[in-house]
Amino acid sequence: MRFLLILAVLLGGVLVIAAKPAEAGFIKRDFLLRSCASSDEQKLADCTGYLIGVTDTTQSEAGSIVCVPTGIAIRNLRDSVVYYLRAHAKGPDDDAAPAVRAALRALYPCKK
Repeated sequence: MRFLLILAVLLGGVLVIAAKPAEAGFIKRDFLLRSCASSDEQKLADCTGYLIGVTDTTQSEAGSIVCVPTGIAIRNLRDSVVYYLRAHAKGPDDDAAPAVRAALRALYPCKK
């Protein structure tokens, strides 16, 4: 009986080690742009929420060089970032967050 318990514990450990790790599915730039251009309110809300999240995170980083003006309309922020992303899309469809951060740095640099 003790042997079966030890065997079960060892097999359980092997299964945990052999389990395939979950892969994160990052939002891609083109997917974000399609969401932002959609007439579907949910997709547009997803786009806006994503942009707000990246903006808040980027501005709160130590040493951030992004300063979005206080009181800017979220629609204006979204439209500006989307316009920038479309105008500067080069190469493969990369993850959206670095592209959004680049847009924010270009559009809303902190004044020295």
